[in-house]
Amino acid sequence: MKQRTITAIILILIVLPLFYFGGWWTVFFATAFVFCGIYELLRARKEMNWPISVHVVAFLGGAVMLFWPFIINTVNVMNQTGQFVFDFPERFLVQLNVVFVCFFLLALLFIEAVSKRFSVNDVFYVFTMTFLICIAGQAFIFLRQLGNVHESENILQINDGLMIVLYVVFCTYCTDTCALFCGKFFGRHKMAPITSPKKTWEGAIGGILCTTLLGIVFYQIFPFGKHYTPLLIMVLSFVLAIGAVVGDLIFSSIKRNYQIKDFGNIFPGHGGMLDRVDSLVFNLMIFICLYAVITGGMFI
Repeated sequence: MKQRTITAIILILIVLPLFYFGGWWTVFFATAFVFCGIYELLRARKEMNWPISVHVVAFLGGAVMLFWPFIINTVNVMNQTGQFVFDFPERFLVQLNVVFVCFFLLALLFIEAVSKRFSVNDVFYVFTMTFLICIAGQAFIFLRQLGNVHESENILQINDGLMIVLYVVFCTYCTDTCALFCGKFFGRHKMAPITSPKKTWEGAIGGILCTTLLGIVFYQIFPFGKHYTPLLIMVLSFVLAIGAVVGDLIFSSIKRNYQIKDFGNIFPGHGGMLDRVDSLVFNLMIFICLYAVITGGMFI
């Protein structure tokens, strides 16, 4: 417990400044998050001795999926200012993004076809996990930069992107913490005996209800944006709490399927990076979709 606490404090001291400063620090953090996540998902199957080509394709595919939307935006902005020579129609850029994702999948399938050490199940494990991690990385960058983009339009204040990210993080780990204590004191019925024997329905329900209420408290103390009302925040907190529970269960199921305790050991007492952000990966994706609905698809 002492080691876990020390590691947690050090992580907070490192991560919070990166959250606060935004800009290129946000991109740096998201890149480190994605590449570390890809490394850990590959490491989880190291006993299979996959070909080196799997690692190369996974990292290249991850880099493209993470950065392509921002490359599109940069091209569009430079076109408007007359400082960039390429002029791709927006529809073509979206289609090209899909093409890159398809090439990533086809590259993995080709490796499966020529290698006996890489199965079809491995293909979809690598593809799906890489895709989820990259989408979460994109969502983090989008959300953190929101205040910077909309400041001139008086839609969001400069710190709203920071508050939104902290809100998602708060709801995610509030659910985990409250579920732990509720399960410890009131847990009777196992939620997923095989996947995660310690989780109970009482703990999950307690975590969801507590987060639904505490999410409103967070918003009252740290308000953000003009699109949100207390009722909407309550709904968002409820959905994020469910996402935290589901995300944790899904990643636990993956570890159980591959018979591993942790995805890595980069954080003493905590395991790997994916072990710490499993629920957050899902909630970043959930919130960016909800934000698009709330704002009518206005991501930038």
